[in-house]
Amino acid sequence: MKKDLTWIDLGLISYEDAFIIQEQLHEKCVAETWPDTLLFQENYPIITLGRGTHEKNLLLTAAELLELGIALTAVSRGGDISYHGNGQFIVSPILHFDQYVKGAHQYVRCLEQVVINLLAHYQLKGKRIKGRSGVWVTEPGTGEDKKISALGIAVSHGVTLHGMSINVNPNLEHFKAIIPCGIEDKGVTSMEVCGCPPVTLSDLRDQFILAFDEMFGTQTTRRSISEIESR
Repeated sequence: MKKDLTWIDLGLISYEDAFIIQEQLHEKCVAETWPDTLLFQENYPIITLGRGTHEKNLLLTAAELLELGIALTAVSRGGDISYHGNGQFIVSPILHFDQYVKGAHQYVRCLEQVVINLLAHYQLKGKRIKGRSGVWVTEPGTGEDKKISALGIAVSHGVTLHGMSINVNPNLEHFKAIIPCGIEDKGVTSMEVCGCPPVTLSDLRDQFILAFDEMFGTQTTRRSISEIESR
C-alpha cells in the first residue's frame, strides 16, 4: 500500500517567511498532528550559510550583497554555502525519512535519483559525481560538469528539514558571490543554459511529485497553507 503524503506550494516567498512555515510543519509532523509533506517554494535572492560553511567561500561582504539585492542568513542544514533566488525550484521534504529508506545516506541518494529522473523527463542527463552531493550535468556549451541541483538536509526528532534546489533559469551571475557548496573547481548551471525549453515552476513541481511518488512509494495530494493554523 502506498504511503500518503501531502504537498503545499508557497509560491514566491522570502526564505525567512518560508522557513517559519517549514518549522511549523516540522513541529506538527514530529507531533504527528500533520502528515509528512513536500513543501515547494521560490525565494527572493538570498545566500544561506550551512553548518559546514567556510568563511572563504563567501566572496562578497554583506554590504556588497545588499547592493546586489541579495540577503544573507545562517541556517540549520548541513553543508556549506548556497544561493537561492528567482528562477530556482526549491522543495523541502518534511517527513519521517526512516519510514521510506534505510538511513540518511540512502535518503540523500534517493533524492538525487528523483532529480535525475525528473531531468530525464526534460531530456537532460543528470548524474552524480563521486564524493560530491547533488546532481550534475555536462553543460553543452562548455563540455564541463556543472551542478544543476544542490542538496542540504537536516534531521531533528527523526523528521527531515530543508531539502534541495534545481536551477531552472536563475540569475547565474549571483552565484559569483560565493563558491557554491565550497567546490572551487566546478561551476553551476541551469536547465535554461543546458538548452531545456521554457518550463514553469508549477510544471516542474507536478513532474517532481510524480518522480518522488515513484521513488518513495508515496501517494501525494495537495493541502492548503491555511489548514496548518487550524491543526
